[in-house]
Amino acid sequence: MRAVVFSRYGDESVLKLTEQPIPAPGDGEILVRVRAAGVNPVDWKFREGAVGTDRPFPLGMGWDVAGTVVATTTADGPAAGDEVFGMLPLPYGGAYQEFAVLPTSAVALKPVGLSFAQAAAVPLAALTAWQSLDTAQVTAGQRVLVHAGAGGVGHFAVQLAKYRGAHVSATASPRNLDFLRRLGVDEPLDRTSDSLHTIAPVDVVIDTVGGRTQQESWPLLRPGGMLVTLPEPIDAAYRVPGITGRRVIVAPDGQALHHIGTLIDTGVVHVEVQDILPLEKAAEAQLISKTGQVRGKLVLGL
Repeated sequence: MRAVVFSRYGDESVLKLTEQPIPAPGDGEILVRVRAAGVNPVDWKFREGAVGTDRPFPLGMGWDVAGTVVATTTADGPAAGDEVFGMLPLPYGGAYQEFAVLPTSAVALKPVGLSFAQAAAVPLAALTAWQSLDTAQVTAGQRVLVHAGAGGVGHFAVQLAKYRGAHVSATASPRNLDFLRRLGVDEPLDRTSDSLHTIAPVDVVIDTVGGRTQQESWPLLRPGGMLVTLPEPIDAAYRVPGITGRRVIVAPDGQALHHIGTLIDTGVVHVEVQDILPLEKAAEAQLISKTGQVRGKLVLGL
């Protein structure tokens, strides 16, 4: 099978399109013929060595998969021939290839209204948003601020927060403010201006950016609020008394994906795919991802 792997940490030039043996599913796993693979920032961070693993080189790439079940080792879950989408467990990449093995518990049936490319854009980003909102226990009437609301995780977070009944503010570049409005965001905020300082105190901040963004988020929260950060740990130097900080690291969850898929099929959640590139352009896709200028998701088609 064709597979993108890398044999040392480095820039996008270390990625190689190779021929590899088709993996065999173990107990509780399925083998999927991959039709599309999602591209996420964690992909290039893993390639650069920022995400540890106990597996030896060469290492596989990617965690988002959409495709057709070829074989299964269990009577529970999807059967051969079913169209599914799911997320491989971090940090074991293996989505940028023609066949992938996933735990049965990590997949759900593909939403009928989505193409394989659209479905591959969902798992890691939507689950990150879902688990972040769960961590913050977001409920109706709360005020939620999502940083980078037009990005992969962000565009799911704003929609899922609205679904929970929250009042949602979100930051984005000027070109994406109308996009945020179409997603239902109550207060689209130009990240290049000082508009953050004009909003009322919020109950929850979902920080998908990190660094200075995390630091500047603490004063935006009301007493008793929560800052959820995704790309890095909480920086204790900027903590504010009376406000909780939590880091969320996404985990596969087929049951949650089923719920998300239902919301997609009923029109509650929109999936934004900026571009679909062929597998041989995986390095280009990661380079684009690293710019931080992607609206929604990038996908590799197989």
